[in-house]
Amino acid sequence: MKIKKFGSLISMSLIVFCAGIILSSCTCKIKEDQLSKLAELRRHERTLTSEIADVQNTKAKIDRECQIRKSEYDDCDGRRDIVKQRLAVWPNIWPDYTPEP
Repeated sequence: MKIKKFGSLISMSLIVFCAGIILSSCTCKIKEDQLSKLAELRRHERTLTSEIADVQNTKAKIDRECQIRKSEYDDCDGRRDIVKQRLAVWPNIWPDYTPEP
């Protein structure tokens, strides 16, 4: 019985000791090719970000231009409706004016 406990204690301490050695011997150093690839990816990200910002600015300008054109269209459409209404009652286009006989 004591031999089993002693054997399991020894095996557990050996496992913990080996795991400690294995885990402490691994270093997480970045290699030169990984560092250069990371720098390249960051440059690419900056260019893509600037391209996205440019496209968003262009889209905003186009949206503003569309709003301006739409307001011009609405104004013109309103004036056209007024002309249509007046043409419908052609001889008497000024309802508050009555000519003298």
